[in-house]
Amino acid sequence: MERSLHSLKFQIGFAVAALALLFASSTLYSLHVIAQQHADDALVRLAGRLLFNQQHLTVQAMQYRDNAPRDYQSYYRDLRLYFQDLKRTRAELSQIIDAFAGNRFDGVLTGVDMAMHPSLPARSHGIARDLGAAWQRFSEQLDERIGPDPEEPRLEWAAEWITEQHELLEQTSRELVATLEDDVTARTARANLVNRLVLVMAILVSLGIAVWFYRRVLAPLASSVEGFKKVANGDFSYKVPIAHDNEIGWLVQAFNGLSQRLDTLKKLLTRLEQGGDLESTLKTLSETLPTLIPVDWIGVLIVGVNGRIHLEKAFSDGKPDPVGHHDFEPDRTLLKECLDSHQPLHVADVVEMSHLSESYVFLRRLAELGRRDAIFLPVGSANSIQGVVVFASRFPNMYRTEHLELLGNLGVLVGASLGRTIQLVENTRLATIGQFASGIVHEIRNPLATISLAIEHLREVKQLPAGARKRADLAGTEVARLERLLADILLYAKPLTLKRASLDLAELVRDTVAAECPEQADFAVGSADCPPILADADRLRQVLINLLRNAVQASPAGSAVRIECNTLGGDWVELQVSNRGEPIPHDDLERIFEPFFTSKSRGTGLGLAIVRRIVHAHGGEISLKSDLESGTRAILRLPTAPVPAGNASTETPSS
Repeated sequence: MERSLHSLKFQIGFAVAALALLFASSTLYSLHVIAQQHADDALVRLAGRLLFNQQHLTVQAMQYRDNAPRDYQSYYRDLRLYFQDLKRTRAELSQIIDAFAGNRFDGVLTGVDMAMHPSLPARSHGIARDLGAAWQRFSEQLDERIGPDPEEPRLEWAAEWITEQHELLEQTSRELVATLEDDVTARTARANLVNRLVLVMAILVSLGIAVWFYRRVLAPLASSVEGFKKVANGDFSYKVPIAHDNEIGWLVQAFNGLSQRLDTLKKLLTRLEQGGDLESTLKTLSETLPTLIPVDWIGVLIVGVNGRIHLEKAFSDGKPDPVGHHDFEPDRTLLKECLDSHQPLHVADVVEMSHLSESYVFLRRLAELGRRDAIFLPVGSANSIQGVVVFASRFPNMYRTEHLELLGNLGVLVGASLGRTIQLVENTRLATIGQFASGIVHEIRNPLATISLAIEHLREVKQLPAGARKRADLAGTEVARLERLLADILLYAKPLTLKRASLDLAELVRDTVAAECPEQADFAVGSADCPPILADADRLRQVLINLLRNAVQASPAGSAVRIECNTLGGDWVELQVSNRGEPIPHDDLERIFEPFFTSKSRGTGLGLAIVRRIVHAHGGEISLKSDLESGTRAILRLPTAPVPAGNASTETPSS
């Protein structure tokens, strides 16, 4: 209890509550004063109406007395005019005087709809009662002058009576108005004085709280910040002094623990920088990370060029784990979710989670290895090889919030180091594949050239039978197809080098459409202000040509290919290439970007794989949607980016 009373949380809460209560009281009182002023203004205006109506009653009576009718026709005219006005004025005066005498006012009478009902001060109310009694006597005597017959009232006698007796009534009304104005002025002055006193008190209390806050919070915090700066400048071994046993002290204690972890991680990253291959990198991680988080298994999964994820290497208890070859489809998996979110993902119970979906193949593999708790850490970016590093434990619910926060805060550093290692592994693999593919292509092209020359020679023989000529033409077509296949294999296998420059995608599409299929394509720019992108024009032209040719080939006779270019929030440019051909089957749609997969009888199966590789190298996305109603749409999205200052173009190697 004593510790709670001395805690900053309690003290600040109490101070804020007191200050809030004081200012709330001041605000409520101010609102009360404003409402009272509105009510008083309404009373003053109503008193003015009272005086006006009395004067109107007197003026009308004097005019009628001085211009009394001399015949029945004029009398009946005045009966309709003056007598009706007299009754209206008397009714309104009675209503107003009764309200003042009874100290009861409604919104209809005052003309103001207010929550606070107007109320007369005591002195004014006394005069209002006298006015009410005087008005009652005046009204009774006036009725005697008018007479008992409402059809033929004695208007001249009534006007004479009003003219003779109005002074006393008006004098009382003026006294009421003057007294009411004095009372309202005095009441407003008192309210303003109290309001100022409350405001001064609130200011003084606020200053007191500010002084206390500076001495108890800001000063110790400033001292701690100086220590934080030393740690921020790289001195992770420095321990920030703990000033008080409160929240700031606890914060400093937690920060010291974090700096110690950072010191350990710094040493870890230094060792990682010295390592080269993936095995040594994982070995370093498996030996050092257990001092930071409870981990006994570390595995690296890499996104391959075919879009699938394979388990590259793993370490268990600081030793290599012979996991064998495992290949996983990323769609609808936690691996895909981790890659898309770029955030660490925690699976508290691997066994339980693995039963929730048939697509959680990797989780079931972890469960077979005896792991129960796992953290997925994404590695790489849109322009590099992507992967996931998995940290796992034999026991469920081992990783707490601080472990996730540690990996979340330091994941960029760890990911950068592992990303370089993964990139090196993939580049080495691609280089090996490229060398192998180049060798194979070279070995095939030599005899293929000989075959091509032989076919051309056969075609030149004039006496060649028709059947043999047909077979020679067919062989020539197949040779050309093999040449295209070999060219695609070389293009797919070798690493990409992007020559980036500022590029107008809409203009590039127009030029490509004009060159490839001017009669079969319908191009539209959705936004006139299409921002430029930083891209390799030749590579993107290759993407467009492939998409356009595929769309033209799939389109029915007489239908056009639709190309649309739009901006998405200023950060992305979207290009859609659509056709009205037969929809692609769902099973084929999921594999359409895989290398060597094709639904065409004479396709190479590398065109869309190359397209996706080029798009991903630009940091973009590509997808296909196909249904019977809308046809097939290829959706290409590329990020917008300014051209680097002083640099018209850049070369970026990409795997």
